[in-house]
Amino acid sequence: MRPLPLLLAFACVTTTAAAQVARGDSAYLVTTTQALLDAITSGDTAVWAPVLAPDWLLSDEEGAAIGRKEFLAGLHGLPAGQSGKLTVRNWHLTGRPGVIVMTYDADEEHHYYGQLLLTVFHQTDTWIKAGGHWLQLASQATALPHPIAGRPVAAALSAEYTGSYALTPEIKLTIAADDSGLVINRTGRPGQRLYALDDRLFIRHGVRGFWVFERDSAGKVAELVNWRDNNRVTWRREE
Repeated sequence: MRPLPLLLAFACVTTTAAAQVARGDSAYLVTTTQALLDAITSGDTAVWAPVLAPDWLLSDEEGAAIGRKEFLAGLHGLPAGQSGKLTVRNWHLTGRPGVIVMTYDADEEHHYYGQLLLTVFHQTDTWIKAGGHWLQLASQATALPHPIAGRPVAAALSAEYTGSYALTPEIKLTIAADDSGLVINRTGRPGQRLYALDDRLFIRHGVRGFWVFERDSAGKVAELVNWRDNNRVTWRREE
């Protein structure tokens, strides 16, 4: 369980967090974590079982709490028509004697019945030393939005969207258009690019949720709605 690329990358890590953890322990946890991710797509419980504490708990990207027994029972290889891999990236470790917390990104490449799905999961794992061996006590996963290039928006349509929108009389934003598309501007904040999924649905990179331009009964753009975790936040257009 010592992939050469991981070991070479580990040799270059000089973060403060990593310096708090012995190099041998850090190398072991990074390579073991990669082996665990490899075993997810293959469904190999023999890799997972020896390193999970009896009271291990996973909080997955959907918010479900899953124990050791349930996790191992549900670990199966990908079905026919699917394949993929998970790669450890951007890891940081911190700890004290007998306890290490490792946070990292797990880049997923999932070939799903002829379509490619790309996802980044941010993981935080807690490891404890018991009987001279490192055991994983807990893990938490968060799915991060995948950045996309977006699609072009016609200049005439962009012009319809530009203007000022108000959340309250004091809190406002403006939508501006340039050669690259639409930008959200708020006072005291850097502009944020909007990336189009279609002619009225937009996202921002690195932020959950999406933005929708809504029209009134006359067909005029009247609202900019920010959907945040299935909650509607409405910004009303000002004349």
